[in-house]
Amino acid sequence: MNIVVLTSSMADADFNEFAKSARIKPNPSNQNFYNKLIKALSFYNNVSVLSLRPFVKGMFDDDYLDSRDGNDGTIKYYYPYIKASKSFKVSKQTDEILGTFERLLIEQGYKTFVLVVDTLRYSLLKAAKEIVKKYGCKVIGVVTDNPSNISGARPSYIASIKRLTNNLDGYIALTESLNRVINIKKKPSLVTEGLVEDIEESPKLPIGEYIFFGGALSERFGVRRMLDAFHKSNSKFKFVIAGSGELTKYIYDLSDKDRRILFLGLLDKSTLYMLEQHAVVNINPRPYDWRMDRESVPSKLLEYFASGAPVMSTKHSKTQEIFYNSAIWLEDDSEKGLQRAIESLDHQDFVELKKRAINARLRVYELYGLRSQGESFTHFIASINSSSIK
Repeated sequence: MNIVVLTSSMADADFNEFAKSARIKPNPSNQNFYNKLIKALSFYNNVSVLSLRPFVKGMFDDDYLDSRDGNDGTIKYYYPYIKASKSFKVSKQTDEILGTFERLLIEQGYKTFVLVVDTLRYSLLKAAKEIVKKYGCKVIGVVTDNPSNISGARPSYIASIKRLTNNLDGYIALTESLNRVINIKKKPSLVTEGLVEDIEESPKLPIGEYIFFGGALSERFGVRRMLDAFHKSNSKFKFVIAGSGELTKYIYDLSDKDRRILFLGLLDKSTLYMLEQHAVVNINPRPYDWRMDRESVPSKLLEYFASGAPVMSTKHSKTQEIFYNSAIWLEDDSEKGLQRAIESLDHQDFVELKKRAINARLRVYELYGLRSQGESFTHFIASINSSSIK
């Protein structure tokens, strides 16, 4: 099949350069998930990507980004012109997306194709509707979160996204709860908790023994609580942290007070994977919340399992069910609970923890590896593409 993915994810090299230059750092979580999804699809299909790059006022000196193209191996990326102004996004952004899409079709020689679209991006959903009107193609929505969880979004914006997503031809969702929220007409759906890509063994940096966290630096995800717990602990290990977000300055200040804390900022994916592989333990501190537990899977947690290093995590029902014996699961995600858990690492049997980590790595690749998932996605999309039902 010919598949066109409408996303805000970029080719890896383009994203690394983009993130390095940006004053306001883009969220790597969305980037990483869709990058893996695109690679999984590309094992069995011809895949091209139209990427509406994440762009807000103040990100760069200019208030616009020129259109350009990129490549990630054999996958071609098309980046339309974009401006940061609200007026452009309302009146002209869809036209720019559609113009870039027409160029993509001509250059790739697609006569027939299927669209795969991010259901959290209003402009991409709007463009997808116009493409369907013109070409009569099938559209698969990818559901990674509830639109109601978009930070700072007005109710009217959330309602618009839900309206545009409620009549697609099929859905790939991270949880059954998310599928129910978006797939109100009960169209065909495929639920998967995530994706993991092959990670090559890499040498360890000469930074001693360390606990590791890499991800969005947000109080909402328990990062401040985790670091405060470590700072108050008597742990003999270092704490290496990577990422970007609202807590950046706080972490810099805390690392000045506590020399055990090493803050590396936003890193490229290969460096991140290297640090995960050689950690004493990778830690997921996200506080338990019943709604997030139903509607969200910590993608970082699956990535940690893929590293082959031990994992410590707060509760998440679905992941805990699958990997019950593969992690140190924390019942208490308070600051005191995290402090006790961190201090307990000084006395853990790391030979046993490593054995469990290796088993977890085998299991996570069996369930969520790109080739096996790509095959499942391809069968699912093909079944919808061959159907005449709208």
